[in-house]
Amino acid sequence: MTSGVPAGQVQREGDPFGLPSGTTVRFVLLITAVTTASATLVNGVSSVVLTSVDVRQVRAYYQCATRATQEAARAHGASSGDGSSPFVFDCNDPRAATTWAVTVAVTALLLLGVGCVYVCLPAWRKRRRGYRELTGMPELTACLRQVTRTAGLHSPVTFLAEPLEPGVDALAFGRVGRRQVVLSGGLMVLFARDPDAFRTVVLHELAHIRNRDLDVAFLTLVVWRMSGPPLLAFAVLAVPGSLFLGPELAAADLTHAVRMGLLAVLAAFLKNSVLRSRELYADARVRSWQGSPTSLRRLFRDYGLPSAPRSGWRSALLRVHPTAAQREEALRDERLLGEAGFWDFCAVGATVAFLYDFLELGPVGGGSQAGAGTEALATVLASGLLVGATGTALWRGAAGAGGKRDAGLGLALGVGSMHLLSPTGASSAAMLGGKGLTLLIPYAALVVLCGLATAGWLVAATRSWAPVSFRRRRTRLVAAGVLGASAIGVAPAFDYLMQLPPLTLYAASFESPNAPGALVFLSDFVNLSIGVAGSALTPLTVTAILIPIAGQYLAQRATRRQQATAFGPLRPAAGALVRLGVPAGLTAAGAGVLIALLGAFSFWGLILEILAAQIAAAFLATRDYAPLPVIRGLLAAYAAGALAFLGWFLMMKAFGSCVLGAGPCATLPSPENVFLALTLPSAGALTACAVHAGLHALRTRPTGERIPMLSPGGRR
Repeated sequence: MTSGVPAGQVQREGDPFGLPSGTTVRFVLLITAVTTASATLVNGVSSVVLTSVDVRQVRAYYQCATRATQEAARAHGASSGDGSSPFVFDCNDPRAATTWAVTVAVTALLLLGVGCVYVCLPAWRKRRRGYRELTGMPELTACLRQVTRTAGLHSPVTFLAEPLEPGVDALAFGRVGRRQVVLSGGLMVLFARDPDAFRTVVLHELAHIRNRDLDVAFLTLVVWRMSGPPLLAFAVLAVPGSLFLGPELAAADLTHAVRMGLLAVLAAFLKNSVLRSRELYADARVRSWQGSPTSLRRLFRDYGLPSAPRSGWRSALLRVHPTAAQREEALRDERLLGEAGFWDFCAVGATVAFLYDFLELGPVGGGSQAGAGTEALATVLASGLLVGATGTALWRGAAGAGGKRDAGLGLALGVGSMHLLSPTGASSAAMLGGKGLTLLIPYAALVVLCGLATAGWLVAATRSWAPVSFRRRRTRLVAAGVLGASAIGVAPAFDYLMQLPPLTLYAASFESPNAPGALVFLSDFVNLSIGVAGSALTPLTVTAILIPIAGQYLAQRATRRQQATAFGPLRPAAGALVRLGVPAGLTAAGAGVLIALLGAFSFWGLILEILAAQIAAAFLATRDYAPLPVIRGLLAAYAAGALAFLGWFLMMKAFGSCVLGAGPCATLPSPENVFLALTLPSAGALTACAVHAGLHALRTRPTGERIPMLSPGGRR
């Protein structure tokens, strides 16, 4: 069975969808994870060592902060409860003298070390393994020259021999401009016995050179071996070492050690995933060169190459090569190339949360140098990495329901576990005596919901824009524009989500010290969501609506002559007014005015009444078949809420001024009313969308099958 992407596309782009390959995406994540973790580790040590800070001074700082925090909590608990927080303390952090120069220097030294190893290791390996130049074999040399021409390589390749290796194997290595391929003794014997199998093996190694993944694989191994063991060693040694510290400092040290250990394990999974992915891409290129996967399949079946193990006791996460079954499946369907799984998305989430915490708190990591600048930098980089890595993987993978679920849960697990184990949060919880920690339960549920929503929305957006990118043959440009605009809209809401735990933790101790933390979290979450509706939730809502619908509109225009069946009819069955939530919005506005005239008005009553109208609008807009049903439900909910608020403001103002005579007769709402009408509905629209999406998923009962992707020619 052939895929919907022409074979020549792989040869032209290196990836069947014209996007950065899965190998490249994982490599970027790996570099980000290990460099950030290494910089954090060395910077934490240097903040004490380079500034001649005694550990006892750091412990005294935490003890001072603990006393001040507990005294503030007791004082506020005995106060009138006016909502003002007296949490201000003056404790000197002795580590504050460390600057960003340490972090930059650590990262620069790490990359310099990697560069030195990259330059020197190939020559050392050639000398150590005793590789020899191919001489006195004119037929073999002529065959290799012909195979190299088939590969279309623009730089010279040196072929070496390892005559004492009896297995059928080959290996491509070397730095830029000096690529080399070593042939085992068993492979050279195979040249005379089975020339077709010999050519296939050599083409596979040349495909690694053509795909430019030699450097990625080499640097992956170097970076992991230089950074992985130190991170694991720190995680192991920090646990017993924390027993000699005070409880506040021990909490921060323990959580930091756990985070380092988790990040090191996930980096190991990423490293193995990078190495597996490159093998699948090399097979795909060989298939495109030969025009058929027959030779590769026969190679796997007859010779059982080490690069294609048939089975093994090790978990798939621990293998550095895909199995023969996986490679054959990828040959049948090129959409499986480098397909991301649950642990890949978990690594994305963990890297994003770790990067955000590191940048947001400043170089010390204790918050003493945090500010608006560090928070903005952390938000921009972390949200860009989150949307870019996840969106690229989902765009390439064309994930079905099972893929969306794995992506969402993986993101949630990575972000939630890494962020909740923040050393600053742990020390704050210890300072507060563990009060309010039950808020972690609803926050974890919120993170899971956000992870599933992010994955589902990115799948909808990428499916909408994929036909546009194929038609215009600007896949990378379109993907960069779509994902960049998505990151801009997601960034404020992402920052709000990451700031929720510390905000609600202190609220649970200062404002409601006797109430369960989970209830305080839910109450504060509702209030805070309304407060940030204009700055965080409205950009998210507008982005979530516009990007998929704009992509679908352009895709329908591009395929008007031959409709793309994966996107359904050109127009949903519901009318335009229903799709925009007009009936529900007008009904809610009229009901709100009636309730106010009857003297039973309350702000929260109006909010709940409009929320009910938004939920109804979402279901009415998608009661019949409609493409992108969840997105269209969100559009109807937001429009209904905006119309309800705007209508309520207009009618109440007209009634008060024109009927009751409270001032000159005016029927137009004020600019403040318009601003509130456009921002307040976003919180209710997202809530209505969550309800609508959950019930829609239960109603449709997804099968997890893949959605057919469109080829550049518009055919499935």
